[in-house]
Amino acid sequence: MRGTIRHRGLLTCALLGAALCGAFLTACGGSGDDGGQFANEATGAFPVEVISSEFKAVQTVAQTYDLTLAVRNSGDDTIPAINATINLPGLGSTLAFAYRDRQEGLAQAQRPIWVLEEGYPKLAGTVGRGGAGTANRRTFNFGELEPGDTANMVWRVTALKPGKYKLAWKVSAGLGTETSAELADGSQPAGVLPVRIGNRARLTRVDENGKVVPLSPSDQRKVEQEEASP
Repeated sequence: MRGTIRHRGLLTCALLGAALCGAFLTACGGSGDDGGQFANEATGAFPVEVISSEFKAVQTVAQTYDLTLAVRNSGDDTIPAINATINLPGLGSTLAFAYRDRQEGLAQAQRPIWVLEEGYPKLAGTVGRGGAGTANRRTFNFGELEPGDTANMVWRVTALKPGKYKLAWKVSAGLGTETSAELADGSQPAGVLPVRIGNRARLTRVDENGKVVPLSPSDQRKVEQEEASP
């Protein structure tokens, strides 16, 4: 594998939330202080190439999906700390994959839209726990990346809250303010992936060849509307 780390039946929403919410609070990035350990990392702009960014656009509550980002070090120097920040714009959360519930008096206002599976994120092909947490609970650090190598980053998550969302990501080359990653045009690697989470499984039909295939989104909406009619 390229880009190794140098350091180390549907459930209902209510049942799934009860089972996973505790794991969510500890899984979405570390909460410790970096303690200045990156003060001596190399600084400057490091050229990178985004190979791919993928997250299934139509999802279902209680199902598990992989968010993947593949970034190659296209420069001549080792990137000190290739990292990615995950954000849901407009939802006000300090955690990745979450929103801020604005009800007053809540002991925990950060609520999950997706729950990050234990041991993730990690580089594809690695065995065991991931790590990658930082003081910023939306940023995940995957370690050094040597010239020509690719970091294939994977977040495995379970969808929890139905709705339409935009998942934003951006990549940097270090955790300090003087270190950055940049594309060939000089911009920071970043993107937005639109996602819709439905509260029921994808319906299927048998086609003319006898194969079971999913209904198109328009046909599924039509069936759901018919079922909802009195």
